[in-house]
Amino acid sequence: MGSDKMENAKLRIDLRAIYKNATRVLKETDGGLIAVVKNNAYNFGLERAVETFYKAGVRVFATTSLKECIKMRDLYEDITIISLNPAKEFDLLRKYRISTAIANLDFVKNNLEDMKGISWQLEWAGSMRRSGCRSKEEMSEILSLARDNNIDIEGVWTHFSWADEFDQDKTYEREREIWLDALAAAKRVHKFKFIHAQNSASFARDGLLEGHNHVRLGIYLYGCLPYKDCPKKLDHAINLSARVLSIIHLDPGQSIGYCSSFVAKEPTDLAVINMGYGDGLLRPRIKNNDVQINKKRYPLVSLMMSHTVAIVDEDVGPGDEVYFYGHDIPVHEYTFKGVASNSEQISMLNHRSLDVDYIEIDG
Repeated sequence: MGSDKMENAKLRIDLRAIYKNATRVLKETDGGLIAVVKNNAYNFGLERAVETFYKAGVRVFATTSLKECIKMRDLYEDITIISLNPAKEFDLLRKYRISTAIANLDFVKNNLEDMKGISWQLEWAGSMRRSGCRSKEEMSEILSLARDNNIDIEGVWTHFSWADEFDQDKTYEREREIWLDALAAAKRVHKFKFIHAQNSASFARDGLLEGHNHVRLGIYLYGCLPYKDCPKKLDHAINLSARVLSIIHLDPGQSIGYCSSFVAKEPTDLAVINMGYGDGLLRPRIKNNDVQINKKRYPLVSLMMSHTVAIVDEDVGPGDEVYFYGHDIPVHEYTFKGVASNSEQISMLNHRSLDVDYIEIDG
């Protein structure tokens, strides 16, 4: 049963898992992996994640934050760092050797002189349309301007916004074909060092696309399947657990939680658990969902800032460990149940209130 000493809720991050996931992809792509480490490496911790990927053999990293780009350059001199967001901090880009996305044709026309001495990534807007080229003609004109003005465009890329959907209209397949057509046109007039379009879902569906030399993966590397029934093998990297504080008995009609969020319809035993939304649990995580205690699932019925409540039986007692995420109760299970995306569930976890522990590669 449980521990005699009550512990804080705990987030354990398994660096061995993300190391294995990275080495697996490196092998499948002949070294063509760009590790996405945006937003503090999906809340895994930027430094620890980058160090782990580097040990696995990754030498190309992507993020959306110049702050994170600079931090990575402070860690390693021999890596390629890609900023997926356009930026105009030209002196900083040169100083830290950050390869940066091109916003559009107007960006190039207005900054021709400032862009020199920096490597650039030509973006195809695709269905996302956050930035990038919207036509083959726009791509061609940018490449022509770059050639005539000694601007280094070393990469070309896009982002597939429909890769994790399997709709009847086959929107991803159409999105992919439009990109491949645009890419073919660009490759006829320019030789790119990096050609990367695929996120985790696209890679899982198609492997490395023909004519590409890199995949740009995020959530897959961190141990979460990008869609239900995904055939790819990976190692789950997050273990989120808490402890049972007490067992409460309710008679029919009695309630627990804010505004009587749970009312017993019959005699009910409840476990009060020391983790709540203040620790980063999303409210949909408790609705019609469960936790694992002593290798058995129990339904959650109430959420508070520092506590959750589950219906339990006689096999559960104070001090028992309660798993919200782990190898047998993975994050992506709740993604597929509609709680939120993998990254949403992970990014909300509060590193200040939780005890954060890393399982080392050699651990």
